[in-house]
Amino acid sequence: MISGDGFTVSQPERLEGLIAKSIDIPCSFTYPETHKPRKINIYWRRYKFDGEFIFSVSENYTHYHYHGRIDFLGNTFRNDGTIRINHLKLSDHNRYYCRVETTGYNSEIWQSINGTLLIVRGQGPTPSTAPLTPSVTASTSELTGEDEDKLGQGVILIIRSVLALGMLAIVWLIGIYLMNSREVTILPIEGSGNRPNERRVDQTEITSRNL
Repeated sequence: MISGDGFTVSQPERLEGLIAKSIDIPCSFTYPETHKPRKINIYWRRYKFDGEFIFSVSENYTHYHYHGRIDFLGNTFRNDGTIRINHLKLSDHNRYYCRVETTGYNSEIWQSINGTLLIVRGQGPTPSTAPLTPSVTASTSELTGEDEDKLGQGVILIIRSVLALGMLAIVWLIGIYLMNSREVTILPIEGSGNRPNERRVDQTEITSRNL
């Protein structure tokens, strides 16, 4: 509260609101009985004592961030400058200051020094009537995820084993094919006295004999 010669502005030090809800920020003010204002204007600003203005009744001004969300609930004839912020957002978390201005023969301007700190919180989950259910569900989910990981690893291991066996079979077949391709059959020469027994020799052996 700032006061001097009977000029005062009073605001709550701190308020808390929930996202998407509304909240009222009260502001009351006084001035000396000898002070006869012709008109009283109410302004609201944010951030700090000399921060930017967000609302003015007399000038019909609302900051774009609060467009359509601020209602003036006060009554200057009753020394009340209260406002309401609707559809709260997390970005509304700020400090708000009420400023009073009187016009007439003796114009005066006075304002709250500390303002009101508005804290905006998210709306938490609705409490469950069966507190054990979330724990059981969470535990089941964890086991299911672990089983899925083990199943996936088993499938990968089987695929790798099948591929390895397939490669070994292919190598074995290629080796047999190469061995068979290097064998030839030696038949007896017609007209020879004796018919030697037919036998099979390796192609490399015939080559070395011819040499």
